[in-house]
Amino acid sequence: MLVLLIQAVVVCLPKIAYSKVPEIQASSIIKQLNAGKHLCIEHSIIWGDLDFTKLNNRNKIAGNLTQVFISQSITFVDCIFLGNIRAYDAKAGISVEFMHNLSFTGCDFRGDVDFTESIVGGHTFFTRTVFRGDGRFQGTHFRHKKAYFNETRFEGEALFQNAVFAGDANFLHAVFESSAMFQKTVVGGLFFLGNAQFNGYADFTYARAVESIFRYAKFGNRYDFSDSNLNADQIEY
Repeated sequence: MLVLLIQAVVVCLPKIAYSKVPEIQASSIIKQLNAGKHLCIEHSIIWGDLDFTKLNNRNKIAGNLTQVFISQSITFVDCIFLGNIRAYDAKAGISVEFMHNLSFTGCDFRGDVDFTESIVGGHTFFTRTVFRGDGRFQGTHFRHKKAYFNETRFEGEALFQNAVFAGDANFLHAVFESSAMFQKTVVGGLFFLGNAQFNGYADFTYARAVESIFRYAKFGNRYDFSDSNLNADQIEY
């Protein structure tokens, strides 16, 4: 099983020059962040759940609300995550603020990814990333001038309800195999969905954007733009 997995990874990541793909435990990544180290991991397999809510740097805001603060830049390139990624714990009332960059470029998420109610202060990159489980970004606040989800594939549900993009939100060539939920999403710049493909239900009700581009986007299933204000004259169904 392990040999087959490694062979599959090498196929997915042709740039790797290693005879064996490096394997990293998610718990060791949390230890690095707790030690104050910036994170840059490339061409690796990540085992276990990567749970940012477990970090030590936290502040209790109210009786049932705690904020975790991550001051380091986080970068993953061409990595495979075999567990879940979590930056939100609804039961414990814990959310996470990423104060600098948050980058997952060319990555493969095998489990669910949950950045609900997170704050990202720096660059955001999910370019060429595959979400095989659900991608949860409900209420996430992207504070930088650009957030990139271009060429990203969502095989599970893509949940962006109430997300706020301070600047541009780039979903160029993104593919949504399941539901794409953008209800009440706010984009302070350009909402770029050119050449995006929506194979499941797409919901943009009450969404707002300064400007939107949907040129050549394809909707293969039901969609809803009720009460939205996307300032888009290029939506082609």
